[in-house]
Order: sequence, then C-alpha cells, then structure tokens
Amino acid sequence: MSGYGPDVGGPTGSLDYRVAHGSNWAQKRNPPAFYLVKDSGSGEADGVYKPGSRRWLDHDVYENRFGDCIISREANTSAKTGAVKHGFVIGKDGRPLYGVKTEKHELPASGWKAFQGAEPVPDILRFTTWSDCCQHGAWYFLQEAENAAQGAHWKVVLMMADRAFDCHTNARPKGRGDMRNGGSEWSQQLCDLLGTRAEALLHLGQYKRALVDACAAVHFVPAFDFSKAKTRGITACLNLGVSEAQAKLLMDEMCKRSDREFPGVQALEPLVNTFLERAKELKLKPVKLEDDEDDDGRIYYKVVDPDDCQLYSTSSYNGRVLGKREYGDVVRGETLVKHGTWLELHICEEFDDSTGHRRAYVPLFTNDPEDEREEVLEKLPVKEYPRPGRWEELDIKIKAVGLKPPGEAEVPLDYGRWADPDPPANLKPWPYIYKHGLAVSCMLRGVSEEAIDSFVRFHWVTGFNQVFLYFEDPDDPSIRHALSLEDYSRSKGMAGASLKVYRMDSEWWEQAKLRSRFYLRREKNDLYEGVCKKSDTGDRSARKLVVADQAVLEAHEMGIDWFVHLDIDECIYVPRMQECSSRRFFCSKERSVEAVRLWNLEAVPEEIECNDWFRQCTLFQVNRYHCRGFKAPREYDQLLRQREGREFEPDKPTGDIGWWDKIFGRLYLRRQAATQKLKLKLPGPQGERPCLDGLTKPSGDIVETFVSFASYQSGKMVVRLDRHLRPPIMVSRHYYLADNGDLLKDIYQANKADDAVILHYPNVGMTSWQNRYNIPGEGVALEELRGSRLPIASSFIVRHGSRRDQEIFYRTFIMQNEHNEMAYLAEHGLVMRVEFVRNILYHYDNPQSAPEQLPGQMQWVDPKTGMKLGGSGS
Repeated sequence: MSGYGPDVGGPTGSLDYRVAHGSNWAQKRNPPAFYLVKDSGSGEADGVYKPGSRRWLDHDVYENRFGDCIISREANTSAKTGAVKHGFVIGKDGRPLYGVKTEKHELPASGWKAFQGAEPVPDILRFTTWSDCCQHGAWYFLQEAENAAQGAHWKVVLMMADRAFDCHTNARPKGRGDMRNGGSEWSQQLCDLLGTRAEALLHLGQYKRALVDACAAVHFVPAFDFSKAKTRGITACLNLGVSEAQAKLLMDEMCKRSDREFPGVQALEPLVNTFLERAKELKLKPVKLEDDEDDDGRIYYKVVDPDDCQLYSTSSYNGRVLGKREYGDVVRGETLVKHGTWLELHICEEFDDSTGHRRAYVPLFTNDPEDEREEVLEKLPVKEYPRPGRWEELDIKIKAVGLKPPGEAEVPLDYGRWADPDPPANLKPWPYIYKHGLAVSCMLRGVSEEAIDSFVRFHWVTGFNQVFLYFEDPDDPSIRHALSLEDYSRSKGMAGASLKVYRMDSEWWEQAKLRSRFYLRREKNDLYEGVCKKSDTGDRSARKLVVADQAVLEAHEMGIDWFVHLDIDECIYVPRMQECSSRRFFCSKERSVEAVRLWNLEAVPEEIECNDWFRQCTLFQVNRYHCRGFKAPREYDQLLRQREGREFEPDKPTGDIGWWDKIFGRLYLRRQAATQKLKLKLPGPQGERPCLDGLTKPSGDIVETFVSFASYQSGKMVVRLDRHLRPPIMVSRHYYLADNGDLLKDIYQANKADDAVILHYPNVGMTSWQNRYNIPGEGVALEELRGSRLPIASSFIVRHGSRRDQEIFYRTFIMQNEHNEMAYLAEHGLVMRVEFVRNILYHYDNPQSAPEQLPGQMQWVDPKTGMKLGGSGS
C-alpha cells in the first residue's frame, strides 16, 4: 500500500479521504477514527487501520497498512424473521476472520468472535489521530520483534521490526534536537528497533543491510553512548572482512553524526559503502581527543576525608584550627608547601579570621605514618574547575582578611539587572538617522583640564550637539583649555557639535538675573524666592538651578530637542547594544514622552588619586532601581515628599528586597571597627541602615556607618524641549516642572536592562574629595543627604580629622574595598565594569579617517524621515 500523509482529521487531511467523502465531510459526520488491531490468533489481521477511499453501508471501510485485511460494516438478514442485523467484520479476500454484532456506527472494543480466524480474538484500540495510532503500533510491533528474537524466529523478527520502523517514522518524525515532549524517547526507541532489525539481518546473513541499519541507529543517540546497535554494526563489519580495530573506528565515525545529519536509511548506504571500503584498506585512523581545557594556573582540590579536613593557622597539626571542610567540598589553593603535603588556601577561601590570622592551611594526607596515611584531598581535574569568579573576571583585588566572595552555589542569580553586553556580530545597523538636537550644560570649578576635555569630547562623540560650560570661578586656570576647545569646534567647522564657555563673573550674573525665571518670578512663589536668596548668598545648589535655567532657555532658542544638566563628574552612557548613541536612545522615544529619568551608576575609585576619572575609573556600583525587587518611585510622590519635608526618609519596600538587607547588612557590620576608630560625631538622627536581623553582631553597641552609594541614588532628568512651548524649569538637582508649575505628565523611567544610565564619578581621587568638602563656609547640599549621611561625615573628617583618619575614611567608605566589599558585591551582580567611556576617548585621541565607500555599499539618507536607504544593511 502507498504511504500516508498527515492525519485525515483536520483541514489539511488526506486527499484520498476528502475525495471519497466530500470536502464538507466534517459537517455531516463525526471525525474519522484510527484503529490498532493486535494480539489476534491470525497475525495477518494485526496492524494499524485507517479509513480507506471507499465506504460501505454508510460507514468507512478501514484498511490495514501492512496487508490486505479490511474492517467493514456488514448486514445480515435473518431467514426466519427477515430482520436485518448489522456488525463489523475483519476479513481478507472475502474471508471473514473475526466479527462482532452491533447497531452502533463505531467499532466496539469487546464482543468479537472468531469466524475463520484463529483464537484468540484481537484487541481493538481506537485513536483520534494517525500519529497516536502509529506510535502505539510501533511499540506493539517492537515488543513482538523482541519476543520472536528470544525464540530465534528471525524472519518474524525482521517482519515485525519492519512494521515497527514504518509505524515509528509515521508517528512522529523528529529527533533529539526537538525540544517538545517525547523527542529524546522517540530517538532512543528508533535506535532500539533499528538495532533489533540489524540483529535479525545478521542471523539471516544479510550483513550489508545489518551494517546500514546499525549505522542509521547510532545517529539517534548521543555520541559514543552505548547501544546494542553499535555492537551489531561491529559484528556486521567482521563478517564483511573488516578487522576488529577498523570496525570499531568505522562505528566511531558514525557515532559522531547526529539525527540532523541522517538522510534516511537508503540514502545512508553510499556513505556506509565508502567507509567500508576505507576500513577494508586499513585507512581509518583513530582520532585523539585532546583536553581543550587549558590549565589557567588555579589550583583546586576536592575533600575525600572530611574527618581530617580541618583548616590550620600554620602548615602543622599544632596550629590553631580556623575551620573545616565537608565531604565533596571543593577548595582552592594558593600553593603547595612542605614538599607537597600541605595546601595553602587561596585568600578567597572562607576561614575564621577574627583572631587576625591572614592565612589558612589544610593537609593533603592524614596525620599517620607515611606508609599508612590516606588522602584528605584529591586533585580536581582541570575540566571540573569551577568557573572563575565574577571578581576575577572584573579584575578586582581582594585581601586576606575580610569578606570572602561567595561561590556559584551560594549565589543562584544576579540581583543587578542592568547590563552592557557586547553586541552580536550579526546585529543589523539601526535604519534611522535622527536629526534632533541634544544639549548638555555643566557648572564647574577647580577641575583638571583632562577631565574637562574628556567630558566635552565624550558627549560630542555620543550624539550631543551643544555643550555649555559655566565656570563658577572667572579666573579658573582650566578656562584656557575650555576656550581652546571652543575655538577648535569653530575653526574646524564641526558639523552638529559646538561648545560655549561662560565665566560666571559679576557681568554674567547681572545678565542672568535679568533673564532668569527664578529672579523674574521671585515675588510670585516661595520656591523662586528661596532659590534667589540662597543664590545671592553663594549656595552652590541654588546657583546650579539658575545656571541650568539659563542653559535650557538658550538651548530652547537654538531649537534643541533634548536637554540635561550634569555635573562635571557625570556623563550619560548608552549601552553598546544601542551603539552608545545618546541621539538614538532619546530621539527614539514616543512623542508624548516629556522627560526621561536616568538612574545613576556610582563609580568606585581603585586608586588613591585620580586626574581624569572618565579614563581612569571603570568600576561601578549598580543603582538599587536597576536591581530586583526595587520599583522606581513615582515622580509625584517624590515631589510631594519634598514639599512635606520627608525627602530624607527611606523608601518603603516595594518588593522582595530582603536580599539587600542580608548583603549590605554584612558590609554594615564589617565597617563597625573602622567607624568606631574614627569617632565620628554627626548631628541629628542616624541615617538609613539595612536590617541586621539574623546576622551575627559584634559585641558592643552598633554605631552608625555607611554602605552602598556615597552620593545620591535618585537619578537625573533629561527633558524634551518643545519649540512651541516654554521650556521646563529645573526646581532641584533631580526634578523639573513645566514652565507654569505643573508636573510633567509622561516621564519615562529608564530602569530596563538596556536603558541608558548616568555614570557618576563622585569623590574620585582623595585630593578631589578633600577639596570638595574643605571649602570655607560651604555646607553640604541637601540633595546629597538623600538616603545617606556620608557627605556630612566626609565634611566632618576633612575639616577636623588627621591625615591618617582621612585616609582610613577614604579607603573604607569611598574606595570601599578594605574588607573585600567589591568582590563580595560583584558575585551578586551589584558591581560591574564599564570600560567603553575610556575606550571611546582613547579611540578618538587620534583623528579617524573616513571608511572607504565600496561599490554597492553607498548609502542615501532621506532628508525628511532620516531613514537609511541602500548599503549592506538595508
């Protein structure tokens, strides 16, 4: 019989069935059924039955796939009464083998009787799909083949295996690569039945067919897994005149192939013939699998005797016990000592350092005579080494005493969600060129020329058209370099990039007061009046608001579309997946978006001094609003808290943030000793601190200390400027209002994993930190107190502490790695490296030539829409 296509029970069913029953068959009768007939006394009745291309007595005639048997509805007229009775008959060539009486139009499962067929009567199984019917048929025929093999009835085995193979490939033709349920089981069953058929062919003397079946079977199991098909293939090769060694190599070659490379049993035969000829000529060579795991210099051992695996303060059993390891634990070593009998633990291994011990040692053997001692540790193979810790990948230095970075099993997931992965090689270029204008302003003083140069050039390169620099000190020596950059942008005719430098001298202030909305409206609102009063007394926070207002008004007049005011120690960074393009990130936002709130990542200095933080500082803490469990607060709630005087209260929990208390609580307790040594005396109530419940606390009182960010965490706004409306007004370091005082309605919270962030470099360099908090008559800005009182402590220690106290404070709370805090946080995904700011600046240190325009690579940009046309990416 011809092969069957898909199930006939759907709109794409068998064409033969539709021809026999009409295209609207589903509206007239029930969907077709499929039957498996098994365990009959006459084996010719066994098989899988499906509706044929004809009907009899208004019922489908079912045809056996493996013979001429049919199942049909028949009628019988009683000679006595003349009554017509109906039933179903399994017959062949006009001979009824089995039958059952029923007036129903559905094949019954019981009640069958033998007519001309042998006992026992068959079992009838009904299915609604052809694939299910074939799958059960495959299981049945495979079992029959295995039963026949036990009695050495090899012809029967071959026939049943053929039927099982046919049913199996009709049931669900897929392999191990299919992730749906049943894929791996289907492959294993196919391998088993091909192996059974190969065994039958071997006993029947058909060695070539047996070899082909065995080679086909190993396609459907993982490479080099044991299967009886492989041994059958080797036996077939031996009977075909191949040596045992070459036979094994031939089957090994076939084991390397997967189900995706299986062309079919018949199509596989030419390939098998090729390998068979090479095997007969002794041309197959063994492939040596070399360990591709290079020794990376680390040393790992596994504990095999936990009773004697104790950690000692010296490489002697007389040393102080600092801990122990359990059976199966993996320990990392630094080096072997005492002729390879002791292992010095790596400084990342956990041990009791409360007594001041900086090293720990563990014996490799038990403390017995040399001829009786047993192993305590065994060397771990390189391929079983744990992956390098995140702290190692980030090249974070750790110390012998302090927090130990947790292992992979202790940290099942990263709590930080923001990431800056490498873009894939096949990433298509962005199809638009945006013509929006972007501007950034900054008020600065006492900053190095290198930092100014990096700030300006980085924002130029990443898409900002206009940079405004306002020098608070009119005689600042760095103004000279800023003016040279301004002249450079003009003389080179830089398209779409310019710089304006302002000296904030008395003349500038006179003009600013005539134009500033704060001074023009100071009589109308207490907010404006308060800013003006503070600005007149020299308050830097108030002066920044005036400067930002001047800059946003000028940007609005220039037709700029997006504006942001930053400090000189900040920059806007867009992840590499978006080509580090600020223009692409902001200009792709919906037209209804009035502002974007960017959350800041805070830089952690790794050196005591720094001149250009944009190039020298690459390690950052992740903002809590880019972490699991923290939800970005609503802008209205923040402004309301500020107006009610509750801006310094800690945020209420919005999700599962118990992990934050657990992690930073350990840091809080570790820093107790340093805080007590400094004897800080801070006014007012204590600031926010993590919950310490469940943590081991030191003896004595818990004093106020500082963890997490050293400055603000509430991010900054980038506002859209509408040339038909007055620009928004900056009312605090982090918030804007509409010109009429209303709240901005549609604010995009950029807290997704691939959103832009503000990279904040506060207190980078001890000298810079001292200068910042040692200005006579200068207080700490209120915005700096949000969530942390570290700025108050910095001001106190800079003005009243000794040089030694200042260095302890800076290393402990600014560099934050006296107790391995950075390595500890890195393992939880709360610290990462962002090196592309530095890389971009280094790349543009030297002029870059324009890429050559190759034939077929030319691009044309639609001047109206900005869409790129032509080129390889179109």
